[in-house]
Amino acid sequence: MVKWKEEMMIDADIEKVWSLFRDENIKKLMPKVEEHILLENDNDQLGAKHAQSYHEGSQLQTYIIETVGYADSPDKKLKQTQFDMGQSFTVFYSFTLVKDGENRTKFIYEGTNKGKGLMGKAMLLSGSKKKRQQTVTTFMERVRDEALRL
Repeated sequence: MVKWKEEMMIDADIEKVWSLFRDENIKKLMPKVEEHILLENDNDQLGAKHAQSYHEGSQLQTYIIETVGYADSPDKKLKQTQFDMGQSFTVFYSFTLVKDGENRTKFIYEGTNKGKGLMGKAMLLSGSKKKRQQTVTTFMERVRDEALRL
């Protein structure tokens, strides 16, 4: 299993940063996403399910993403999602925003990739730690940069 937890301070209001995690803004944070279609419940609700399609190389992949954690209070925001990536991995992401003054937000990004079966576990073990860390850093920087543009 691969785990990560990173934090970053963003010089922007918590509501501005939070708006980036709304469904209509998903392509700003995840440019490879082609479609993000609500299948069940409401968009910003625990138990919401979406069909999400994105390009992985030259292939278009589609997964069912479920919101497994959700909180929206004035000082703290949380969105947690989980999905199975084929028969190989179970992926969990958690995005937490904590208000730190009027125009400052702590962004916490954490998650896990868990191998399913021998093949998935072997693929995770053979992956580059440096590349995984760069993926996390790039995503966090994209969140910061997009929040500063709002």
